[in-house]
Amino acid sequence: MTETNSNDSNDTNAAQDGSNQNQGGSGASGSGSSSGSSGSGTSITATPGGVNAQIIDAVNQSTAAVMGNAATQGAATAYQKVAQAAAFAVQDATDYSRNVENIAMTAQGVIVAKMLEDQSNIPIYTPVLATLQEMVIAASTNLATVGTTASAIATEFPASK
Repeated sequence: MTETNSNDSNDTNAAQDGSNQNQGGSGASGSGSSSGSSGSGTSITATPGGVNAQIIDAVNQSTAAVMGNAATQGAATAYQKVAQAAAFAVQDATDYSRNVENIAMTAQGVIVAKMLEDQSNIPIYTPVLATLQEMVIAASTNLATVGTTASAIATEFPASK
């Protein structure tokens, strides 16, 4: 019987230790749990589905924060894509202008050589030189137009309605 009494007293001590631990709060200061309780021994209860209400609240708050930023991030991504497309257009127009200038310079060199060989070729090749110059001017005008348009698109994005 003495044996039973000692076991009963051990069980009682263990139960008291458990209740003391629950009332002690968290952290070294004993200031309570992170939910703002003052260490009054309130336990965290589970919802009928078995998930803690604080976990559900944390997930809901995280979802709201992410979704709240999604519109801003989406607009920033859209602007980045528009600005990048505008930059590609300017880059392509620059390459086109450079290529036209290279072709025109090469053709001018050949024409000048033909004109120097035989001066009777001068009236034949003079209009070709003028056409080559017009090609270079048109490519430069195209570059300026694309640059201005791309800048306006990137600056005014998104378009106000």
